[in-house]
Amino acid sequence: MSFDFKLMLRMYFKSITAYHETGARFTLKRTVLILSFPVWYGFLEITTWICLFLDEIFFPGYRKIDIKKPVFIAGFPRSGTTYLHRVIDNDRQFSSLKMWEIVLAPSIIQKKFFQQLGRLDRMMGKPLYRMVIALENKIFAGSRSMHKISHFEAEEDEIILIHIFSSLFLTFMFPFDEMNQFSRFDTDVSPGRRKKIMNFYKKCVQRHLYVFGPEKHFLSKNPASSSKINSIYETFPDAGIICTVRQPFEALPSAISWVSYGFKQFNTADQAVVTAKILALISHFYTYPLEQLDKRPEVCRIIETYDNLVSEPGAFVKRIYDRFGFTISEEYQRYLDRETEKSKKYQSNHSYSLDQYGLTTEQVVNDFKSIFDRFGFESV
Repeated sequence: MSFDFKLMLRMYFKSITAYHETGARFTLKRTVLILSFPVWYGFLEITTWICLFLDEIFFPGYRKIDIKKPVFIAGFPRSGTTYLHRVIDNDRQFSSLKMWEIVLAPSIIQKKFFQQLGRLDRMMGKPLYRMVIALENKIFAGSRSMHKISHFEAEEDEIILIHIFSSLFLTFMFPFDEMNQFSRFDTDVSPGRRKKIMNFYKKCVQRHLYVFGPEKHFLSKNPASSSKINSIYETFPDAGIICTVRQPFEALPSAISWVSYGFKQFNTADQAVVTAKILALISHFYTYPLEQLDKRPEVCRIIETYDNLVSEPGAFVKRIYDRFGFTISEEYQRYLDRETEKSKKYQSNHSYSLDQYGLTTEQVVNDFKSIFDRFGFESV
């Protein structure tokens, strides 16, 4: 069984008896979340695991799906990974998990149920779709300026590991030190547990391709993949990994802002506490993937800067395709040309500073000196 019951129970009871260790305050909101967790999470997982079991009876052929040349996008959060993911996902030869699949439908039976529900909804004029969009606009209003979240968009499939209580995203709900192991996956998660987690993930990918096209190349984007470089290659031997790197002065405050939003949905704490926790989680995502990718043949990895991506997305993608052996169709080339034209007019609406998160220029340069030196980023 790949579900980590022991870890779940430890984290749940620590949330009741030792929440003070997190540096956050036990508020009414937190109380409601903890009391309701067994209800909504229990219902979700019992339903999901019944459906996963039924897959083995009704759709055993999914296990024979050959995952050919999957592509994984890694890198520090807010380094262009989401944009790159959505650009490549517009190529029909690729397929990614959307949020509705990740959270509500990891099994084939659930996918087919929601597909049929979607068809029925379209026949009726999309009332359910409009209702979901309206709810999303309210629920995700605070995050839309940083990252567009929607059940109908491709999203970070690290979230699918909540179904075995082994996702880095669970650190938002349970911000205890023991959960930090998922931010240093290759090195801190035990070999046996790593294998179980990656086997579950592989089966999720096979199920996805079984429904949406076994001939397609699977595409994944996760900053959390930055700590899984070796595990990815062990599980998917012909995988290609893309790592995007952004100037730390820009990426750090942007990443802290975004991850703080997630943390504060489940916890109430001073920003200094939140910042310290976030840096403990994600600083590893800058250096570790570069160290590990440098050991791999160039044919299965590519390291590029954020600036190259946003200035020339078409040329950026072409280098990726040339490296990994993919072809660009005429239709997709036209799309890339349009994206390149749009990139010339793009201006970010975000403005973050190191000061607002208690960071100094000297501290950042010292902590990420290898990044500044390697990529020639300005350090003053």
